[in-house]
Amino acid sequence: MTKNDEFIEALVSDLTPVRRHALRTRLALAIVVGVIGAAVALLISLTFRPHLHHVTVAAFWVKFLYTAVLMGGTIVALDRVARPDGAIGSMVRVLVVAFGVVVLLAIVQLGLSPASSYPGLIVGFSASFCPFLIVAFGIPSFCANMWFLRRAAPTRPVLAGFVAGACAGGVGGWVYSWACVENGIPFIAIWYTLGILLSGLLGSLVGKFSLRW
Repeated sequence: MTKNDEFIEALVSDLTPVRRHALRTRLALAIVVGVIGAAVALLISLTFRPHLHHVTVAAFWVKFLYTAVLMGGTIVALDRVARPDGAIGSMVRVLVVAFGVVVLLAIVQLGLSPASSYPGLIVGFSASFCPFLIVAFGIPSFCANMWFLRRAAPTRPVLAGFVAGACAGGVGGWVYSWACVENGIPFIAIWYTLGILLSGLLGSLVGKFSLRW
């Protein structure tokens, strides 16, 4: 046996088998921690608005379902980028379709509404801080996602960081939708999407340095 063989044997001698679903168990834990963290942050900072009943049913469900789809899609993508051979092309297509559906609904709402209501439907009263709240509420999820990735094997740190951040933004946006009182679907298409993308971009910057092997 050569010295190289002896060295390899020494490296692997103390290895123990990993449970089959260990990686996904960690991912599930990260998501649960992120959702709970975002919910706690929401309750501390905003509480549920007493005038939540003034939100139209359609607007609430568009916010709730759009962010849920983005959150679900990025969770699947996070599971994939955690592996050396993970591809996320199919998930990207799902997210693009979800965005396209919301844009279409926004155009329909604008078409059915008087021009005087456009500022409220597009900008509302919270456009200046909505994206930043989504990023902020997603911070616990982002920390949990990075914990998960650092215990996995991502080979593209920038992409993995972006997915971790976008997933955190999806979690933050989904939780924020519980309390947001905006009625404009155009508002959702623009400002919710911007918040999630901003979270993803910040994640890519962090991932570039913290996820390198």
